[in-house]
Amino acid sequence: MLESIVLRRVLLGIAALMGAAAILLALFLADTDDNDVTVTGNAAVDELIPPRNAEVLSQETVGIDLATGYDARLAINGVEIPSDQIRHLPNLNRFTFRPDQGKAIENLRAEQNCVLVTYWRQEVGPADADTISWCFTAS
Repeated sequence: MLESIVLRRVLLGIAALMGAAAILLALFLADTDDNDVTVTGNAAVDELIPPRNAEVLSQETVGIDLATGYDARLAINGVEIPSDQIRHLPNLNRFTFRPDQGKAIENLRAEQNCVLVTYWRQEVGPADADTISWCFTAS
C-alpha cells in the first residue's frame, strides 16, 4: 500500500515536470514579433499591421502605426496606394488600407505580400523620408 502511494506521487511529479517542460518549450518556440528590431529599434514606428511574417485573410487591413508627428505613404506588392484610400486615425497616428472592390488592390495575393511604407516627420516633409518594409502571407 505504501509502495503504491509513493509510486503514484512519483508519477504525478513526473507528469507535472513534463507539463511544465512542454509549456516552456512552447513559449520558447513561439513566433512573436515583439523582438522585430526594425520596429523596436525605430522611434518612429510603433506597429506593423499585420506583423512581419503573419498569416492573414485576403481582405486583411494593412498599414502602420507611427509615433506622433509622422506622415506616411503605403505601397503593397509594388502598388502605391492613393492617399484617398488610406485611412488615417490621427489620435493613434495609424495609416491603414483595406483591400476592396474598386480600390488600388481588391484582394491581397494568396501568397506572400510585401509592404513598403515611406514615412517622414510632418515638420520636415517627404523630402527627408525613411522607409520600412515587411512581408506576410495571405490566404
